[in-house]
Amino acid sequence: MKDVIQYSLHDYVRSHKYFPPISTFFVLILVFYTYKPNPIIDSYAITALFLFVISTWLCLSVLSLDSPVQRQLMILHLGSSYRYYLAKLLTVALIAALLTVFAFLYPIIFNMFSDSVSPAVGFISFVNHLLLAVLGIGVAGFFSKVMMESAINAYGGLVLTIILSIAALGIENILPASFKYIVWLLPPATITQRQLIQWKGESLSGISYLPFLWIMIYAGVILLLFLILAKRRR
Repeated sequence: MKDVIQYSLHDYVRSHKYFPPISTFFVLILVFYTYKPNPIIDSYAITALFLFVISTWLCLSVLSLDSPVQRQLMILHLGSSYRYYLAKLLTVALIAALLTVFAFLYPIIFNMFSDSVSPAVGFISFVNHLLLAVLGIGVAGFFSKVMMESAINAYGGLVLTIILSIAALGIENILPASFKYIVWLLPPATITQRQLIQWKGESLSGISYLPFLWIMIYAGVILLLFLILAKRRR
């Protein structure tokens, strides 16, 4: 599987499909930190949302690299479609992890914050970026060409899902009490935002871990479902 990941990375770079999502992410970060100083926790919460969106884009482009024949050959080589699609997802996760490092270190290196980043704030912010990246990868899997043949339906459905995910908190506030549970079906892209904004960043004990745990569970479930359904569609 390591060979497939290395091959996918090489093929992705050679295809130049990496340029639009990665360059967009760099521009978003650079523009966002145009003015300084910036609040630490709030800034990291927003750039994590940027990464959520960009990760969906990365996942779509990586899963669209291989032709049907090439995909079948690689599955035969690995002996399992699970291993093939898992390798593809890990390829995207590796790229997203590198973008996480950039989003985390850039404002620190160039002194964009109003204060120094404490270990507690740094840890939570870094983990939040990684979790939202994985969530984005999981969401995008269901709208990739592996699952949907129509590009219009795929991109339209993905954009709508991203918009609803980001607007989930606002949607929850306007829904009647008996319908608020519907919001839990949406990808929890903003569920940690409220916790981070209210957190003073003094210690790890001052923040609830339930929203982060819910992202882990949600992302894990949809990634597993993607692997199962992708095998059946083969």
